[in-house]
Amino acid sequence: TIYPPESITARQSRSTIRNACNLMAIAEIEEIGCAVCGQLALTKNMSPLKSIKNLLTVLHSNRNTRQSRSSLNEKIQEIDGPVLAQNCDSVCNLCRSKLRLGEIPSLALANNLWIGEVPDVLSRLNFIEQILVSRVRHNTNFIKVNAGYRKMIAHCISWENPTAKMFN
Repeated sequence: TIYPPESITARQSRSTIRNACNLMAIAEIEEIGCAVCGQLALTKNMSPLKSIKNLLTVLHSNRNTRQSRSSLNEKIQEIDGPVLAQNCDSVCNLCRSKLRLGEIPSLALANNLWIGEVPDVLSRLNFIEQILVSRVRHNTNFIKVNAGYRKMIAHCISWENPTAKMFN
């Protein structure tokens, strides 16, 4: 190898900048939520939810969803229809392919993963407030394996938060 390397030409410079700009284009980095699993995915890898509306019957779930209540006296009511993330009108390719096979995707909200809409009061909490209201603190460790894959160490540590002790 020659040291120092030769400087790049103006053409190579323009090509490098053009390729970098193409990789940073909105279509390459914009993400939206999947209505079935609730996970973020690239917009270019999503399909409209209305294209599979006839396949959503497998996502109907009994006793997984409840309408929000403002008092304990209100009757508990289930939400009718398929279990979907609200305000999402697209579905990721992984969920779409599973639904086309008539299967429930493993990460679908209908697999007892639905928690409902997060109230505004909770969505605006800062980090310290989140720690104070959480019931459990957890820590998971990952190590990198030589082949480039990730592997979880065989334990997960969780501690109950002593919230009552903090306030008394």
